[in-house]
Amino acid sequence: MSISSALQSAVSGLGANSRMLEVVSGNLANQLTEGYAARSVSLGSMAGGLGGGVRVLSVDRAVDTELTALRRRADAEAARGGIMSDAATAIASALGETGEPGSLIDRLRRFETALGALADTPESAPRQEAAVAAAIDLAAGFVAMSEETVRLREGADGAIAREVEAINTAPGEVARLNRQIQVFTATGRDTSALEDARERHVDRIAAAIPLRETRTDDGRIELRTEQGLTLVDSSVRRLDFTPTPVITAPMSYAGGTGALSGLRLGDVDIAPGSGRAQALTDGALAGLFEIRDETLPRFQAQIDALAADLIARGDPGTADPSLGAGDPGLFTDAGAALDPATLVGLAGRIAVNPSIDPAAGGFPSRLRDGLAAATPGPVGRDTLLRVLGDAFAARTDATSVPGLSGELSLDGRIAGVMELVATARVAREVDLGVLTGARAVLAGEEGRLRAVDEDAELAKLIRLEQAFAANTQVIQAAARMLDELTGI
Repeated sequence: MSISSALQSAVSGLGANSRMLEVVSGNLANQLTEGYAARSVSLGSMAGGLGGGVRVLSVDRAVDTELTALRRRADAEAARGGIMSDAATAIASALGETGEPGSLIDRLRRFETALGALADTPESAPRQEAAVAAAIDLAAGFVAMSEETVRLREGADGAIAREVEAINTAPGEVARLNRQIQVFTATGRDTSALEDARERHVDRIAAAIPLRETRTDDGRIELRTEQGLTLVDSSVRRLDFTPTPVITAPMSYAGGTGALSGLRLGDVDIAPGSGRAQALTDGALAGLFEIRDETLPRFQAQIDALAADLIARGDPGTADPSLGAGDPGLFTDAGAALDPATLVGLAGRIAVNPSIDPAAGGFPSRLRDGLAAATPGPVGRDTLLRVLGDAFAARTDATSVPGLSGELSLDGRIAGVMELVATARVAREVDLGVLTGARAVLAGEEGRLRAVDEDAELAKLIRLEQAFAANTQVIQAAARMLDELTGI
């Protein structure tokens, strides 16, 4: 080997060692940095042949694109699962549990107890007042549940708006980093830090909308939804969503024909309920749309059906001669009789008949005398009270309540809905546990792949020190040989 070849090899070796030292130092400094992927240096011959020297071919990140894709899909599934589980828990909390003070079934049972006690002593003014107060409390329980359901829908709608805002920022950042990476790749510069930053933005999008990622030869990536719609390529496409700050029970999305907003990507509505092949099926956004447009409206329909049953049972019919045809009974739809055509949101409008409500100028004694009685009746009359008590205890066809069947009392119907809600909550919790467990396994595997091995990096430092020393010795030896040849 000639002196010049030896010098070339040594100098190029020093350059490669210097670059490798930078990479090892960066690995050690960033081993606890979230999202950091360990780097390694690939070397190659400068010119081929003996003594050609060495050069840095690339700085490579420790990544597995297939594993990352699986982990991102698991992120989306776990995000949706968490949202669905939280909603199921909130619904169960609104409905309450058996024996829980203030739960709907507790309110019903206290009303039935008060009504029974009054039937035994119809002349008791305190018991008349207690029965009316229990009826008012029962109606308030329905109203509170309906208001909570609407509040949860408004919360989901607002969360969709926030997700969309965040997602619309991320693709722009991906596109900006794409351009920088493209320039760095063309000029042979290290793109690792830029790729780390880009991955963090992609992860943010992927948890809300499952993605497909495609890499180009110049280092850029293109992002599409799982259904094939483009988010990022040479340009960026935004999501469009119009939030609805105030939602009422009858409002719906209805596949894009209702009052609530869908989710558009370009000219395509990708909301889960749009009916389109490109609609989202997973991720945080899909979960939020599902609870806003399906889960909570289904619960609203259940409590509306329970409210309708309560109103129907509180209509004494011919047992109360003070009432005329079409007059409301003990419970009303905002003061009016039940109208089967306006059941949506009924639970939020239910109220006791103002004729017995002292706050509305009514008299509790009318529970005994007749809901529209103009004058007091016999103090010992219990006929109307017994009729009402029997009506609330009677078993009737329960199929009007979504999810129920058979003949049930009102207590049985509420218990049946509670069982449905509790079952759904447990199922959602189990699903979430499975999804988060799967996500943790994939994230752990990805983390191990990308992690910095401190011992290995320190061993590299020792080898680099030895290589520096060896290359330095070659240069020094070559210098002495040149000195001898030149006679210096």
